[in-house]
Amino acid sequence: MNNKTAIITGITSGIGTEIAIGLAKHGYKLHLLSRTQKSGNKIKENIIKLTNNESIDVYECDLSLQKNIHKFVNDFRQKNDGLDVLINNAGIIPKKRIITIEGIEMQFAVNYIAPFLLSHLLLDCLKKNSPSRIINTGTTAHAFGNLNPNDFQGNEKKYRGFSGIYGDTKLALTIFTIEMAKKLKGTGVTCNVIHPGVVNTNLGRNVFPKIFYVILRPIGKIFLLSSKKGAEPIIKAAISNEFDNINGNYYKRFKNSKPSKKVFDENLNERLWNYTIELTQITR
Repeated sequence: MNNKTAIITGITSGIGTEIAIGLAKHGYKLHLLSRTQKSGNKIKENIIKLTNNESIDVYECDLSLQKNIHKFVNDFRQKNDGLDVLINNAGIIPKKRIITIEGIEMQFAVNYIAPFLLSHLLLDCLKKNSPSRIINTGTTAHAFGNLNPNDFQGNEKKYRGFSGIYGDTKLALTIFTIEMAKKLKGTGVTCNVIHPGVVNTNLGRNVFPKIFYVILRPIGKIFLLSSKKGAEPIIKAAISNEFDNINGNYYKRFKNSKPSKKVFDENLNERLWNYTIELTQITR
């Protein structure tokens, strides 16, 4: 063990599983967030078999609900003081518009609010173990986002797949990354967003009709990156000393790139940040 700790969301399939395996191989103490304890424990058992790293804790946490995120952070703090890496990897595209019991659109809650809230609530832990880092899993789909300051959650727009609310949430996540990085300057904590490439995961299962998804998924194995390949740039960003001082950047796999110009709309960014602070009731 190297005594370093990492929190990873979205670990029960695809890139998230491979990220967890990769960090376990490097001796990290893992804290894995799973929607259900059963699915998280199954992944834990598999990681232990593959890596012989038994330093893995699983937390049941529905990231669509802020109350559950607060509970996780409280549980984590009871046994841990510091944190080296927070990887906000979870992402969803439901078949239809869903409003959570807290009154927030589901994609907006999981893809954007959860990383925002986790990053803020765990900031003290990250500062304690600095140099430390926040890594957000992004996508080029952020370029399709079109955030409306009067309707950030997209409740008034037609519900669509990648080009709809999903693109909005990933644009919001990229904006958050850039703005958070500015606020973290000089703290020893960095914040970056990484597009892992076009990966053959099950994220698109709700985008296409089932028959098309069943047909397209095997074809994707030929033309798209595997989850293991998709995880590689995120694992590097988590463990490499090269990233100690890299802050506020957008990566397309291993290449430092420029995100959509929409990310640099200062008025939009300020309004989104203030809206999110109010929505999450973050006081710092």
